[in-house]
Amino acid sequence: MSCTVTCISVDGVTRQALARGNPPKKPSTWRAKAWLILPSGVKQTHSSTVRGETVHTLIPIVGALIDSLIADCGNVVTSAGWSASTH
Repeated sequence: MSCTVTCISVDGVTRQALARGNPPKKPSTWRAKAWLILPSGVKQTHSSTVRGETVHTLIPIVGALIDSLIADCGNVVTSAGWSASTH
């Protein structure tokens, strides 16, 4: 059983998170990767491990992480997104 959740934001408009595969019924460990595109065209990537979460609790946690990364860049990001997977 595996599941991948993806969410992308372009020009400040966030699309709904999309889950593919079979979401785990119990809290799982997720491997999350986030990316930010700056106005200069530079792409920054970050990765993290999120432990003990379901799909529904994972989305706001990684969303808050993205918000923090965007704030670290001065809130001037042209697009951002993240993907998390578990097996």
